[in-house]
Amino acid sequence: MARARSASGGRGGEERDGAPAAEASRDYSSVYSTIKRLIIEGALPSGSAVSQLELTRRLGVSRTPIREALRRLQAEGLLDAERNRRMRVTSITPDELDAIYSTRIFLESMAVELSVPRMTDDDLEELQAASRAIDWTCVISDPQRHDRHLANFKLMAMKYAGEGVRRAVLQQFDCCERVRKMYQVSAANAGFARDEHGALLQAYMRRSTDEAVFVASRHLGRTALAVIGFVAPDYEPRAIRHALAKMGPPAYGGASSVLSVVGDGPVPRQKGASLARKGVNGK
Repeated sequence: MARARSASGGRGGEERDGAPAAEASRDYSSVYSTIKRLIIEGALPSGSAVSQLELTRRLGVSRTPIREALRRLQAEGLLDAERNRRMRVTSITPDELDAIYSTRIFLESMAVELSVPRMTDDDLEELQAASRAIDWTCVISDPQRHDRHLANFKLMAMKYAGEGVRRAVLQQFDCCERVRKMYQVSAANAGFARDEHGALLQAYMRRSTDEAVFVASRHLGRTALAVIGFVAPDYEPRAIRHALAKMGPPAYGGASSVLSVVGDGPVPRQKGASLARKGVNGK
């Protein structure tokens, strides 16, 4: 009987021990998502120091999930940590933006090219549903909702690119979002993006790989040059232009087709560029 009570007590102990473990797991997931959102949305600006104590107070959790979340964000490149010093939000220079966006152009074009030929009728229906779920009217009023549905559409569009490629694309996407959110979103910009995504969906529905690659590259290229032009109007994005010049499918005019459509002239300086540069460079 003693052994039975002991065994029963052991099981109860495991259940009691398991509850805090499950709670800690939920805390970690929530803390990670919250801190990442603060970084991407600019509430924790580029170059700013990150205080574990301040975050524990702000989020109302212990330091353990905070430390775990910060380590993961460091591994993803959103935080820097020097020995015996506080972590800081990674600063993004124009050179790094050029590298990130040019990499995205290659990666996302490859993801589209790998996925379009393998899309089934059911996949295309899901892609249509994901597109309909994107509410372009809430870009400003509810950006988190908009971004969540937009990310779902992107994942569906890259369904057959392979998990490694999809993960790499999403990581680059997060880095770009930090900067894209620094410049003001207007109704015209949202409308333009909506039309571009509509054109991409139609290319998928036609199962036209070349057309989908062209549209995806054009859209990303225009966004990349607009962002670079906003944060560093005097910077020449050589890597981005090189990537665009390589992505034109033969059916759409060859190697320079995307670049010619996007435009190879300088991006005009926009109001607030100096403030955006300050945020990007972390100064």
